[in-house]
Amino acid sequence: MKNAFILCFLFMFLACTNSNQAKTSNNSVLKSECCELLPCVCANDFSSTEELAIKYKMNANAICTRLDSLFLSRVKYGFNGNVLIAKNGVVLYKKSFGLENFSKKDSLNADSKFQLASISKQFTAVAILKLIEEKKLTLQNTVDQFFPAFPYKNITIKSLLSHRSGLPEYLHVFNSKIRPFSITNNLEVLTWFAEEKPPVAAPVETKFAYCNTNYCVLAAIVENVGGEDFAVYMRKNIFLPLGMNNSFVLTTSDPSINIRRTFGYTPKWEMHDLDFFDGVVGDKGVFTTTTDLYIWSKMLKSNCLLSKETIHEMFQPRSFEKPGRKNYGYGFRMLDAQNDSLKLIYHNGWWKGYNTSFYMSPFNDYTIIVLGNKYNRSIYQAQPIIGFLTGKAETSVIEAEDVTSEGH
Repeated sequence: MKNAFILCFLFMFLACTNSNQAKTSNNSVLKSECCELLPCVCANDFSSTEELAIKYKMNANAICTRLDSLFLSRVKYGFNGNVLIAKNGVVLYKKSFGLENFSKKDSLNADSKFQLASISKQFTAVAILKLIEEKKLTLQNTVDQFFPAFPYKNITIKSLLSHRSGLPEYLHVFNSKIRPFSITNNLEVLTWFAEEKPPVAAPVETKFAYCNTNYCVLAAIVENVGGEDFAVYMRKNIFLPLGMNNSFVLTTSDPSINIRRTFGYTPKWEMHDLDFFDGVVGDKGVFTTTTDLYIWSKMLKSNCLLSKETIHEMFQPRSFEKPGRKNYGYGFRMLDAQNDSLKLIYHNGWWKGYNTSFYMSPFNDYTIIVLGNKYNRSIYQAQPIIGFLTGKAETSVIEAEDVTSEGH
């Protein structure tokens, strides 16, 4: 009887995942190379029996049913993308909805790679913090130490990480530089700053002001100090050691990594062309899968890439000019950052048809990943999902981020 019950539970739970995603190529690679990867990749891997027990205890079937109903209703209103939701160290829900490539009618699957847009900033932050741990940088280093022509003084790495530099937004001040059928890059943007010296938005360290320029500059510093192209450095030092084999930076010169890359679309399925600013990375530009991003979330809860002390500092609020529940650390947004039991670490993204969201609760141990490639703002509505996972009506936990004001 007990075995029959377990089999029944397993059958019902598998209905909450796509049948063609039971084993992805990425998962098989992780299993075969696990011993060669950083330990957090395989941390908390449970046996089948243990996983079933964990899911049964949290009533996973009921949660999956609610999640299915939610996302199927969102599909009716235009949602197209991949979802992965985990709690207590196990994946509860993993599904794909819609198309990877509209013209070819290729369906999304677990290996489909999405542009993360502003979620990319956390990868840049981790790369910088890793270089700091390696004693190659300090938080107090200034930009002009690496790029002497940079026209603004006292802009520290710390102020860039926390969006307190006061630098102007490159996407706005250099619109006139856009050239048809071409793309720019981080170093060219730094050259423009040196040549044109646009006025700062605010004096350094006087207030928080979300600005993509900060992470464009940070990526250039990674290249300068790491001695490699940003895409190469990230692949070699961040993605591959973590087993994130399906992750890359848009500017990579290796075409083999681009397999199953998605394209970004308008709500009417009009594909976005290559953008002039696509070549600027660090503030955006990371492509990945929901599976790889879940591995990333496991790293953030461990000390296998960065020390626990560094991760703690990364998640500390850095701005207090305006009272409120929201704050920013190093590459991450936070809600209720000073209350460990309520603390929510998150970031949203938007760029050329891509809407992305990443939420993580250290106290309640859940991760929410929703990646879309057809513009649809429902991706930012995390409240009902959080409610399903916590058993509470979290209608006011978090508002959809106004990502349009961020640029991406």
